[in-house]
Amino acid sequence: KRCNFTSSKWAEIPSEILDSIFEHLSFPDVLVSESVCSHWFQTAKSFISFKSQNQPPQAPSLKLFPQEDGTDGNGASEIVPEEFTENCCIGSSHSWLIFLDERAFPLLFNPSLRIRHAQLPCIGPLLGVLDIEKSQENGYYITYDYQKNPIRYMNNLRESLIHKAILSSDPCLNINNFGAVVICGHKKKIAYCQNGDNSWTDLDGKHQPYEDIICSRNQLYAIGSNASVEYLYNARLYLVQSTKGDTMLAARFVGELVNADDEPVHEHDLLTEEDTHPLVCPYKTLVFHVYKLDLGQKSWVEVGSLGDESLFLGANQSTSVSISSSSTIYKQNSIYFTDDYWDRMDEDYLYAGHDMGVFSLENRNVESFLHTHQLKILPPPCWVNPSPW
Repeated sequence: KRCNFTSSKWAEIPSEILDSIFEHLSFPDVLVSESVCSHWFQTAKSFISFKSQNQPPQAPSLKLFPQEDGTDGNGASEIVPEEFTENCCIGSSHSWLIFLDERAFPLLFNPSLRIRHAQLPCIGPLLGVLDIEKSQENGYYITYDYQKNPIRYMNNLRESLIHKAILSSDPCLNINNFGAVVICGHKKKIAYCQNGDNSWTDLDGKHQPYEDIICSRNQLYAIGSNASVEYLYNARLYLVQSTKGDTMLAARFVGELVNADDEPVHEHDLLTEEDTHPLVCPYKTLVFHVYKLDLGQKSWVEVGSLGDESLFLGANQSTSVSISSSSTIYKQNSIYFTDDYWDRMDEDYLYAGHDMGVFSLENRNVESFLHTHQLKILPPPCWVNPSPW
């Protein structure tokens, strides 16, 4: 039945009735309702904030991007607008993908809601970048303001500009009150900007280079890359907040060269008198160790099980989710990971972006979760959290 309310009548609907209406709407529809009037705007904002805070974290989905060879990445062309395909993805946080354009401006896009946000301040000035020019080979010439290495060529801006980017909160909840945090530069330092700022602020941490960052309860947590391992492995560290509120540390050990038997090897071991061309042995994740922060002792304590939780790690903001025992998609007590070994993404034309799988803390094995025989997957896939509900 058609309503005959005037616009003023719509504004007089009590908040309690609006809340009951919003309960039956999807998240995008509640967002649209904010534009009716100021009363609806305030009520919708309060409803979104309350429901989001009381909604358990949902498992992220894996987003595949159009590949360098022109393939569509299993339908990723429907996820990422064409304007973003020329930019590199530098992270995902909440339900947003974060890109870096050719002039070093971060851009935000929400693939679930199909909405985007105006660009954040250029990251170049923070790193002493004077100019960025794209070459005919699709690489970049970056001019710095220091004398020893004024110009540097790279295939991807991510290689030396941005190592990871996250958001302090979901822009959908409050577009005027969210910030972005990045690990940037060859020194892997941390920088921050609030939405609306004209520049980035160097946080000048004392433990750089940094490996990972998370934002929780209006606090920023960072972990330095001071893990000591032998030459055959590369250690990557991730900070995660569990669904119970514990601060967790996941240590990922990547074999630099791994043979078909999942054994780390030295390159000279692959050479023989008959064949001086070594076998192709890409890097591969072999094992994880997980720790919980003991605030009282100010130390990390290793944990042998995540219980019903699973971790999702990679270029995304590290996430912990409670998994139902009846889930047919994800397994409990596991770590799902994608490739984020940026330093080696361009070293070989045969592989890169391939190092992804699921590690079971119960049997200590790594298995594949994406059935593909490709070893060259660029850009690599990325975990993206769904919309709040």
